[in-house]
Amino acid sequence: MDTSHQSGALDGIRVLDLSHGIAGPFAARLLGDYGAQVIKVEKPVSGDLARALPPLAPDAQAPEQSLLFQYLNWNKRSIALDLRLAESHPAIRELVRASDIVIESFRPGTLARWGLSVDQMLAWNPRIVVTSITNFGQDGPYAQFRASDLVLQAMGGIMQISGQADREPLKHGLSQSYYCAGLNAAYASVMAACAAQTDGIGEHIDLSIQECLASELVLNQSYYAFLGAVQGRRAVVQDPFAGEPIPARKGFIAFQTGGGAPFDTFAELFDRPEFRDPRFSSPPQREKRVPEVRALLEECVADRDAKEVFLAGQSRRLLLGMVQSAQDLLDCEHLRDRKAFAAVPHPATATEITFPFELAKMSATPATLRRRSPMLDEHRTEILAGLTGLDAAERAALAVAPHLAAGSVTHGK
Repeated sequence: MDTSHQSGALDGIRVLDLSHGIAGPFAARLLGDYGAQVIKVEKPVSGDLARALPPLAPDAQAPEQSLLFQYLNWNKRSIALDLRLAESHPAIRELVRASDIVIESFRPGTLARWGLSVDQMLAWNPRIVVTSITNFGQDGPYAQFRASDLVLQAMGGIMQISGQADREPLKHGLSQSYYCAGLNAAYASVMAACAAQTDGIGEHIDLSIQECLASELVLNQSYYAFLGAVQGRRAVVQDPFAGEPIPARKGFIAFQTGGGAPFDTFAELFDRPEFRDPRFSSPPQREKRVPEVRALLEECVADRDAKEVFLAGQSRRLLLGMVQSAQDLLDCEHLRDRKAFAAVPHPATATEITFPFELAKMSATPATLRRRSPMLDEHRTEILAGLTGLDAAERAALAVAPHLAAGSVTHGK
């Protein structure tokens, strides 16, 4: 864990994380990685709902079991406050006044019903940037709809082009829609905060997860705009050099043309003169002989590991892709040399866990991992001590850690 005091790109920025789950916490953590000071507000007793998300450490006690929560919430301090209760609002008021950015992910209208609307936050702090992350935005016909990663990827359009035309659409693995939204929320929050520091005017960012996904589809929008056609999934019969993974002795490898080397370089790679045959030299020619070309590729890699073929092709400027398992990624020399992973100790778990760390390297202001993820309400005393605007009665009401179980809260997911 990096405990250095090297300057961060966001030094001096203060973030109040009212969010839960994946997207909002990931956004707030990214800001923390680059120097922002982040305070996380969690529901009493059970905390952020991500504390129950797998994978769970079997040796840890609830609510500190989730390794996903640890990944999403380092570089933060935690305080437990029940946002529905008026007794917590003086603390929220002072936290908003002391912050530059608020990130929240409740269903539209929820915070307003509790007396914590965006307008109220802007009244407390006219320079505040409030970033609201929801499934479909703050208004519109879908605003109150529930959704899952599957629904969001389907309605965002990515599943329309994922898979094969004669089969069902495919969803990308894990919870990619939420990470996509988290990245967008982090970028948008930083831009709005920079503007607010310049003109003194706060902002409300209304971020729809579904729209974030739709904006990522770079080619299919222009495909429709210029051709009047809707891009679909992969053709049933297609050139085996169009990127479909081919099974090797160990792993899968994808072949494509256009990497900078002539096609007959594959003859050198595999020591097979067939790849110099004009029948295989162009996509139209290969599409006439798909079974033959695919059988040839499968034969060429049947006794070789995918990584070996990938590295050999890379040295010849061939455009290849290797399907990597989690262990492959952990063992990847490139990622290791770039220090893409960080081993993070945590008092709740017996073993030190290795997590993905830097998304991008900034030479002058690199990301730093200054503190591990917080235990629930761990920093209550020091956070409240920093809220100088509380009167005696307000401070007394907040002095005792919450002990009553909070009821069910609608999280809008």
